[in-house]
Amino acid sequence: MMKKSSKNNSKENIDAMKPLNDELGFFGLEPPKVYREDQAKSSYRKTEQRQSSDKKRKSQRKSVPAQSREQNVNQVKKKRKLKKKFRVAFTAVGLVLLIAVIVLVLSLTVLFKIETVTVNGAKKYNSQQIISVLPIEKGKNLFLIDKKGAASKVEENLPYVYNLEITRKLPSTVIVKITEPGFVYYVKNNNDTYTYFDDNFKILEADVKSAPKKGIEVKKIAFENVVPGKTATITNKDLIPDIEALMQCVADLQLKKITAVYSDSLVSNYIVYDNRITVKLGETKDIKDKVFTALAAIEKLNESNPGAEGTLTATNSKQIYFTEKK
Repeated sequence: MMKKSSKNNSKENIDAMKPLNDELGFFGLEPPKVYREDQAKSSYRKTEQRQSSDKKRKSQRKSVPAQSREQNVNQVKKKRKLKKKFRVAFTAVGLVLLIAVIVLVLSLTVLFKIETVTVNGAKKYNSQQIISVLPIEKGKNLFLIDKKGAASKVEENLPYVYNLEITRKLPSTVIVKITEPGFVYYVKNNNDTYTYFDDNFKILEADVKSAPKKGIEVKKIAFENVVPGKTATITNKDLIPDIEALMQCVADLQLKKITAVYSDSLVSNYIVYDNRITVKLGETKDIKDKVFTALAAIEKLNESNPGAEGTLTATNSKQIYFTEKK
């Protein structure tokens, strides 16, 4: 309703103005000339600005050298190649990991079952004694062996096993290498029995009625907590470093003729050669040099007097002398 009334009103206004328009002319006059010129100038300036900006863009495009455009294209190609290589490498790594996991699972479940256990190097114990203590079962997986735990158990239960090494031989063999003590040491107890031990003070045998045939006596020490297969404690702990140095020298130089070692103090250490010549070494500093000098002197002494008994003083490797027992 409102729209119709507004149309009627505008029509009435036009009809009312008609006489006046007839006399003066229709009010739809053209804009003043000044307005038309300003509008035209403004439009012309806008057109010029657009044209100049277009020219700048074109000139900028033209100013980019062809070599630069080729470099950009090459960079894009390189990026695409790198992405492709990365995808290929990632896929390859994934496949390798998948295969590794499959192989690992098969190795721990289906493959490499233990069928054979071989023992080498044992003299004190036979292979069956060692295998009976060894916590390795046939049919178990070769790679699930606790090598350290197995070695500790055998070394404790079979004291003369000084060291045990386990290696795997694919597809189904376990090789056990036994090392026995290079030298057996012993002490004489108050009850006239003997305790055997190695150079780690691990007890080999206790309360034995006789001394070992090729053993080396360690004099002037006593043990606490004597249990075969276990490391014992020496009562006079101050002597331990010097006794260890003496035993290490015997092992390094393979002194087969040494029958006893002992220590009275830090500056009074001794080895006994062939149960008849006591070598006084003083402190254990430079002990190997002193022992070499002493053995050379004993060799000359044996040439002149093979059964000589007494004390050879070698506290200084450059000055030694022998005092014969009377």
